[in-house]
Amino acid sequence: MGRLLTLLLGAAVVFGLAYYTLRGASPLRAHEDPNAQGLQPVRKEAKRIEDDAQRRADETLNKASE
Repeated sequence: MGRLLTLLLGAAVVFGLAYYTLRGASPLRAHEDPNAQGLQPVRKEAKRIEDDAQRRADETLNKASE
């Protein structure tokens, strides 16, 4: 019985650490999305790149039509 209890407790610790490592947050703060704030700069940079590419394409079309 003691070995089974030790095995279950060890498995709970291992799975808890794996969850914490993969999730990157405490289960107590599960309502917060840790990736949402981290993606904001990426979204802004992607938007800037897309806008710059569109601006360059428009300039090329304007030069070609002249």
